[in-house]
Amino acid sequence: MQGIRVCGRQADRLNSRGFGRRTGKCILLSYEEALYLAEREMIDMPFEDVFREASRTRDFDVRFFVYRDLRSRGYVISVKDGHFHARKSYSMDFYPMSDLSPFDFDFFSAVEKPAAIAVVDGDGDVTYYMLSDADPRGERFERPAANNMIQAGNRVFILDDSVDFGTFGKNEGKFAHLSVYEARYLAPGIDIDVDEEIYEVYRDLRDRGLIVKSGFKYGTHFRVYERSIEEHSRYLVHVVPRREEMQRVSRAVRVAHGVRKELLLAKQVRGELRYLSISWIRP
Repeated sequence: MQGIRVCGRQADRLNSRGFGRRTGKCILLSYEEALYLAEREMIDMPFEDVFREASRTRDFDVRFFVYRDLRSRGYVISVKDGHFHARKSYSMDFYPMSDLSPFDFDFFSAVEKPAAIAVVDGDGDVTYYMLSDADPRGERFERPAANNMIQAGNRVFILDDSVDFGTFGKNEGKFAHLSVYEARYLAPGIDIDVDEEIYEVYRDLRDRGLIVKSGFKYGTHFRVYERSIEEHSRYLVHVVPRREEMQRVSRAVRVAHGVRKELLLAKQVRGELRYLSISWIRP
């Protein structure tokens, strides 16, 4: 770890307050720690000198803003490679990132949960999001037989008012209609174009016993019910590429929070479909 070495009584005093990594009679302060202490005149080093040295390291601005904010909230912080381990009434890993950086689903699906990402925007403000692995489950529903389907545009019509499609499609009285994903699920042999990555998420959610409907009104791919469409949907599910724009994730979280739903990000990782629950938090 790069940083600034402090020795003697000052080292003992700072280390007792949770700063630095002990190396014999000295401690090694990370640049984040050193600049935070210099700003508050808690070490005998000029702020500008520390800043000039620290600023040469990659992404220092983002790491410093997050460290500074967490310290102001009362956390004791251990500086790790690429993240902070913060302790207060509980312990959690915080991953600093810029709002201009992509959200790397594969990376965050592999970190120990729960964890948080700390996003620094252009104003230097920090927004926090909680990440946890999700395993959505619902009840099992029988698949209705879908016969005499007529494709028209981006949906399929069934001109048979005697068929009850239950949680699939929408019955309009004299006819019913299915989305392309519903039609593909009920009639796998149908010749209809779908986005395969999005369909695999739809299929998996349905196989888990969940009711899956369009999430367009909320800016996501699907809204998902656990037991009944008469209840409020619990999840919004959005299928993401490996590296998604953080702004898109932020918008989705904001919408889900506003309508009291849980946002799940979905993606295939090494052949396995994974779900990440992400929500706004005030640490």
